[in-house]
Amino acid sequence: MMASKAEKYHKDDLRGDLLRAGRKYVDEEGHHSLSVRTLAQSVGVSPGAPYHHFRDRRSLLLALAIEGYAELSRFAESTVNAGLSPEETLHEMGMQFVGFAGSSPRLLELMYESELTSPSVDPVLVQYQDIGHAALLRPLREAFPDGDESEIGLRSLAFWSTIYGFASLRRKHMIEKIEPREVDRSEVVRRVVSLAVSAALKAD
Repeated sequence: MMASKAEKYHKDDLRGDLLRAGRKYVDEEGHHSLSVRTLAQSVGVSPGAPYHHFRDRRSLLLALAIEGYAELSRFAESTVNAGLSPEETLHEMGMQFVGFAGSSPRLLELMYESELTSPSVDPVLVQYQDIGHAALLRPLREAFPDGDESEIGLRSLAFWSTIYGFASLRRKHMIEKIEPREVDRSEVVRRVVSLAVSAALKAD
């Protein structure tokens, strides 16, 4: 007797299928209306099957957010290990984040502005945020080998605030009116990131 599709998924990668379907849903519709039942229907399994992998909606959203953080972490790790100068490293990291925000705006919202981060950030996400912060500190420590850790921390805070704020405002279409119209939009990104890097590395 041929196994049903639901039974087959128990033997294959149901968790992976659910996450891929969830990522697609978030990219297209956002996370607010995503449910475990919706994903079960999209991959063709019984409503109860996903609960073997995700105990509730929050754990599903958390898994999707973690995938986004892991992707950013891979970008950052690759960049800081590429043998670039501190300026080049910071610029590449800034461009990567703004690019990620542009290509996956709804996933970024789930990662930074959702029930997973309010009223407090989920402890699992804090771990990934710490990884990103550590990667950001490395080029700054390289640029200021004798620098005070508090000063380096403030520089990283200022840089990250600028990059995240710019990416977030751009994602929400809140700064289109004030972006210079005579400058190509991709050049606007490059220049804003370059200015943030210059400020972070500027000697006192």
